[in-house]
Amino acid sequence: MDAQLLKLSKQKDKALLKEFLSTSPNDKIADIIKTKLHQSTTNDSDIVLLIRSILIGSPIEEGQFNLDRRQVVIDCVIEWLSSDHRDIIDKSGLSSSVVNLILPEIELFPSNILHETALTIINLIDQSDTIHSKLLDIFTKIWNALSAANELTELNDVFEKLISADWGNQSIVGVCSAMNEMELSNKQMEQFDLEEVPPFIYQLLLVSRKGHKKNVLKGIFDYFKNEKDDISVEGTVMLHMSFAVKQDQELGNELVKIMKTNKMNQLDIFSTATLLSVARIHRLQDTIIDLFKSAIISAFKDNERYQQCNWITKYSTSDSARFSTVLLEIADRSAAGWDQIIQSMTRLSFVLIDSVANQGGFFATSHSRNKTSGEPNNANSNLANLAIRILARLFKHHDVVRSEILEQITSRIVTRSNSANDFIRLLEIIIHDYPHAIEKHLTTLKDTLDLLSYLPFPIAERLLNVVRPVIKTNQQFRDNLILVLRKSLFAKDIDGREVAVRGFLNVLDDLLVELKQNGASSQAESVAFEILGLLRRCFSQQSEIRACAYNGLGTLSEDHASFAGDVFELLSTQFMKSFERNTSMPCPIKLDSCIEPSSSGGFIKTVEPIHILLLNTIRSLQAAASDSSTCSLIIESINRFRGHIKSFVIRLSNAALEDLELDKTTSFDVDTYEGQKNIQYAMLLLPLYEIAIEYEYSMNEMNADTSEVILNLFKKRKDLMGLLSSIPDRSKKTLNANKPSSSLKFITKVFKDLFASEDNMSEPLRNLKSNIELVHFVVVSTGDSLKCAINDPYRHRDEESFNICIELCQLYLQILTQEDSDSIFANNQSFKKGPSVLISLSNHLLSILEIVRNVWPSRFVDFLTSVCRLPDSDQNTIIASFIESLRDIVIKFLSGRSPIYKEVSSIMQVISFLAGTFDKSSQDYSQHAQQITNWVNELAKDRPIEDTGLTKELISLLIRVSSDAGEHHIIHDLCADLHAYAGEIESSFADEDEPMETNIHYQIISNKTFSVIISQVFDYLDHSFDELIWAISKLRLYAVNADEDVPSFEQDICECFILYMKTLSELVRTVLSDTGSENLFKNLAKLYKALQAFIKYKLAFIGDMSQMFIKVISISGSDITDRMYKFLTIYGQRQQLADASHGKKKSKGKRRKEINIKQEARVQRESRMIPQLIYSVEQYERHLIQLSRKSRVDFMQYMKRSTSRDFKIEISLLNEESSSEDEKESTSSASETPSKRARLS
Repeated sequence: MDAQLLKLSKQKDKALLKEFLSTSPNDKIADIIKTKLHQSTTNDSDIVLLIRSILIGSPIEEGQFNLDRRQVVIDCVIEWLSSDHRDIIDKSGLSSSVVNLILPEIELFPSNILHETALTIINLIDQSDTIHSKLLDIFTKIWNALSAANELTELNDVFEKLISADWGNQSIVGVCSAMNEMELSNKQMEQFDLEEVPPFIYQLLLVSRKGHKKNVLKGIFDYFKNEKDDISVEGTVMLHMSFAVKQDQELGNELVKIMKTNKMNQLDIFSTATLLSVARIHRLQDTIIDLFKSAIISAFKDNERYQQCNWITKYSTSDSARFSTVLLEIADRSAAGWDQIIQSMTRLSFVLIDSVANQGGFFATSHSRNKTSGEPNNANSNLANLAIRILARLFKHHDVVRSEILEQITSRIVTRSNSANDFIRLLEIIIHDYPHAIEKHLTTLKDTLDLLSYLPFPIAERLLNVVRPVIKTNQQFRDNLILVLRKSLFAKDIDGREVAVRGFLNVLDDLLVELKQNGASSQAESVAFEILGLLRRCFSQQSEIRACAYNGLGTLSEDHASFAGDVFELLSTQFMKSFERNTSMPCPIKLDSCIEPSSSGGFIKTVEPIHILLLNTIRSLQAAASDSSTCSLIIESINRFRGHIKSFVIRLSNAALEDLELDKTTSFDVDTYEGQKNIQYAMLLLPLYEIAIEYEYSMNEMNADTSEVILNLFKKRKDLMGLLSSIPDRSKKTLNANKPSSSLKFITKVFKDLFASEDNMSEPLRNLKSNIELVHFVVVSTGDSLKCAINDPYRHRDEESFNICIELCQLYLQILTQEDSDSIFANNQSFKKGPSVLISLSNHLLSILEIVRNVWPSRFVDFLTSVCRLPDSDQNTIIASFIESLRDIVIKFLSGRSPIYKEVSSIMQVISFLAGTFDKSSQDYSQHAQQITNWVNELAKDRPIEDTGLTKELISLLIRVSSDAGEHHIIHDLCADLHAYAGEIESSFADEDEPMETNIHYQIISNKTFSVIISQVFDYLDHSFDELIWAISKLRLYAVNADEDVPSFEQDICECFILYMKTLSELVRTVLSDTGSENLFKNLAKLYKALQAFIKYKLAFIGDMSQMFIKVISISGSDITDRMYKFLTIYGQRQQLADASHGKKKSKGKRRKEINIKQEARVQRESRMIPQLIYSVEQYERHLIQLSRKSRVDFMQYMKRSTSRDFKIEISLLNEESSSEDEKESTSSASETPSKRARLS
């Protein structure tokens, strides 16, 4: 019968087959199938053909008999699979063939038959210890067919019976795998009792000791990844898994392996939390922490690359945001029953902070951080911020970890760790956000503050600022701090004393704010006056301590006018000690009392910073005078002091430098006592002139006499500056160390007055404005005073500072718009050695933009909108409008009779900064980048600019924005012009005497600018090759998942290779200097490194070799490798000729020695770079040969071997025996005919 069935099934007409089957009883058919199944050998095709014949001859749509016959087939297969499991283990090929044949037919059965068949399989599961995997495949297919038909009644019945069945120990893993593939509805998942999940998983973990560990772990992870279970259930499962890993070491190793090989598990909350829970086990702790540390650091570093390589984001995205979300979510869930992860999360956070702190200079504790400098925004800082946020949340949720966190903070601070700044930031968040939680641990903070005087000043200063909220609310803590500061005030180390002054000023500031908000308080006032008394003791200490106290009190007097009178009394009394009351004396200051010789015999030191004292005394005077509550006694003191200051200004204005014993004949020799004393006198007097100018301008009406006094004071300041210009730089450090000697209020007022409308300007102001050097001084002082005011920790006027920034930038733009290239502010002869007024304006415009970006990043667009007086719009439109106004200024400055290149260069720096603030994720970014590219490209083509500074700014901006805009051909065209200008290396070597005709498009290229331009191009290529190597590493990860976009990803990388190689091919043929050649060698080596990485990727993922990939190999051979060998040959010949010409020149003494040193350094560099380059080519070709063999594509046809690679460099030895002999330099090379070397290792 079976032979007849097989014969009939081979006929085209199946009518006879159907008729034969219809006449055959089902019992007989069942017997034949069973017999064949039990008698068949491995991979026996007869039974498969027999079943196929029966199915073909039993079309389901032609009656119930055919349906019954098909059911007989299914029943026979199920009975065979369940009959004796051991007998068919060796027949896995046959069972697979049979089941694969009947699986597609299952979907055609009605639901009642499917229901019965499913129950049959469940009975087999319930009654057997083991179950064949193919039976489970059939069951899964039946389930999904019922689910697709939406047969809910049958589904629920099958599900309940499956769950209630008694699964054998050998069947658990298989049944769980089957359930993982079953499409369960939400209702069915709800019916599944969550409380049964943990014990079930625990049993799975126990069974996994016998094998299938990977399947069990993956199944558990997949289950929790797809289902939103109760957090407590997940926590219980994590406990079970931790216990199981403790008992089974191999299970722990498998768990770590799964997390390491599958990155997606690291981005899943449950998987990550499980691994952190397991990390409590000592033998796995370091392994797991290191795994997370490397993965997280890598993700955050990659995030920077993603921001630079926008094109790669369509294939691969950064995981840093996902890591942050997962870890912060786990930290929050730790409060809901996941206590087991607290220890590991805490340790991981500490490790992350310490690891990034040890990598960068920013995190060092020896440098203060100004407010205007802003917070860094890089991978390390973002990673530290994440770790800090995690620790802050753990501190919030868990009392058990608070002591450990605070102890770690204290430990890092006291030991001066590189991570101290980050831990102080953590302490700041804890104190600010969780003040009640910190109250129990104030003892730890007190212990830390006891060591305040021993800490570096930047760390101690930040620590004092962080604990200010505690000082405000806890009187006992404040009293303890005051006691510590009293001791620190007399510390041996000057940093300890300055810390004490800062601490007292902090406490005083908080008390004054409290008095202003809550009214008079006798206790607060008594503490405030006590602190004033303590600060008065500082007036007898070192200059730095006094300056800190004077500046702090001056700022506080301005912010708290009711307190200004007391500060004035304090400061004025101190000033009068150094004031010369005798009006017959030309110098109004007792300069001798302001300096003292060093006790150790070193340089003379300033002990009284009289200019800082006077400036802050005047600030407190003005604040007290403006306060109506100032008492009459202080008013009388103010009036008397004004008389003294008037005398001070008049005497300083009338006294010539000769009267002050400072003139051209004065000795400023730093090696003599007299010279050191005169230097100190000059440095003290210089800022006093500035203060006198401010007082005269602020306190008197502007008239002819006032302007004359101001100009006279400024002239004497200028003469004194001329004397100081001869002083060595090391003696000027104290001059620039202190704050500017002009207040922000004054300097902004005079700046506005000087650049007001000419129609409203008085004659005295015109006289002041006609002095260009005075105008320049005002411009420079404006930016410095603004930065100093914003950084002042006791000046709480952010909104005022923001508005001043707007007003100043508006004035800067107005002046730059009004002036042209013939302006006296640009071409004044006084500034031959320094920047002009317009340059200083542009520099301070950039400085203010950077300040606003750093201090108020969220208000940067609002700032630009206000400066340009534009309606509200999106970020990129506002920035583009600002750049547009600067473009007009650039064109105007370049189009004058005498272009002012240095001024344009400073404006281009502003444009470059603004171009970097565009939102690159916005859809209109490419449009704005295109506009800037076209404009800068036109400038470079049409303007024969020979200023190297401006050239560098223009080319740097052109390369950056053209790359962002996708206009890579511009960079290639620029390189082509560089090639045309410098000449072809082969032809120029052959015909050196023949002048070359150059026809270039970029007029900016000249002898002066060539090296600047080509160095910018090399920097761009170097950065681009680094990005390519990184992109290839991402391509490898992308290809592992076998995504359909892999060919597209490869195509984009190939296009990048072609663009960069076409650009580099122009430079390989160009005549370059020694420096340019060395840069070329470095770029070529990096190119071959990138090509080698690409070839290694293709070897790992052999597939179709696209035409684009073949083109990359072709260009690398014809356009790069061949020309590189020619360049090396001609370059070597040129060097030999150059060395020979140097040898013929008779250089003697020092000049000859310098030439020898330079030649030796060049040979040493070449001895490293050139062999490294050749080695890179060898490695590239080696892997290319391997790829040719694997892909059966002859890639080596594009590569040409050169004999120039077979050489050996020996560093030249200088002959020191005879000074009369010329330098002997010998370079030996292997000149023998190169033998065929094996290119494969």
